Amino acid sequence: MGEERLNKRGFTLIELLVVIAIIAILAAILFPVFARARESARATTCRSNLHQLGLALHMYAQDYDELLPIEPHAGNPHPLLMAALRPYTKNMGLFYCPSAPAVGTTKWSDVDRDGICDLRDCPENRSKGNISYYYFSFYGLPSQGINWIDFFFLAKKAWGNRPRIMTMHWDADCWLMSDWYCEPNNPHSGHRGILCQANVLWLDGHVKMIPRQARLIFK
Repeated sequence: MGEERLNKRGFTLIELLVVIAIIAILAAILFPVFARARESARATTCRSNLHQLGLALHMYAQDYDELLPIEPHAGNPHPLLMAALRPYTKNMGLFYCPSAPAVGTTKWSDVDRDGICDLRDCPENRSKGNISYYYFSFYGLPSQGINWIDFFFLAKKAWGNRPRIMTMHWDADCWLMSDWYCEPNNPHSGHRGILCQANVLWLDGHVKMIPRQARLIFK
């Protein structure tokens, strides 16, 4: 018995440190891979949301002589849009990108200053009409908007200070909606892309992630 006890020993400190170091290296390698895979899944869900919203908008237009819903501005809130599409989509969660809450609460994502990120899916945002997407059919002047997307992106960079009342007779490659991540100058998007990649819904109903900054190809 005494000889058996002598032959039994635990790990030495060096052995434990080696094991910990190996685990740390593996974690450093695998965690970013898992994060990218998770974000890729969220970006796919975002594209699916926009595709479903595009189908709902097309059905609305068929019922209203090729006209589309119209909002005061491209940015939040969008209570009229949500109300208009409610008969065509029963899942109101489609209005919310799963990556959008990562933006956090900033002066741009909490415009109404209620302490809640305007982009995430919650009862408060649903009741106010705050959604995770921009809608580019509007009758107001972008310079009078309260979101950066109106003045800094549309009025100054991409569209000009004029209304944008869209119908189904516009060119098929005109932007109808896009996700939150189409800032004109931010070098990274919420979907972990570069050069402000954003999921975009075009008027013809197709959706894809743009490969360049939104201001360079907005139409």
